[in-house]
Amino acid sequence: ECQEMAQAQVLMLSQVRGADNKDALELVDDKWGAAVQDSAAVIQSKEDQLQEVTDYCTQTQTVKTTLERLRASQERSSSNEVERLSSLQRSMEESRAVLGEMLAIQTQLSPCLSRSERTTMQNNQKNLQEKWKSLEIAVDRTLYHT
Repeated sequence: ECQEMAQAQVLMLSQVRGADNKDALELVDDKWGAAVQDSAAVIQSKEDQLQEVTDYCTQTQTVKTTLERLRASQERSSSNEVERLSSLQRSMEESRAVLGEMLAIQTQLSPCLSRSERTTMQNNQKNLQEKWKSLEIAVDRTLYHT
């Protein structure tokens, strides 16, 4: 659409040069200004979408890093360390907000993505939530048997 409008403007400008018509020149100038504004709006929209994708990737990595840190902590905990397991359990509850933040970013980003990209993102989120839940269950189970 922008390309067609630009081509029409070039044609009109060529015609106006020969006519030396002030009204026609102003019309061309207005249309070029509108095309520039439209282009700027599209660029801003794409930059905003890129920032949302970046935020989502950052938050996904935060979830993965937190999950790995918690998993490593769980592995270091022995069955005789009820206090450490309880601390780990509290830490997991406090850290659960990173999943919510990732979901919030996903909700904002989702309308900008294709169906396959949304499906991939949803599968990724589901996988991370399942891993998180699995770790919670493992900690609960270990704490219960200690």
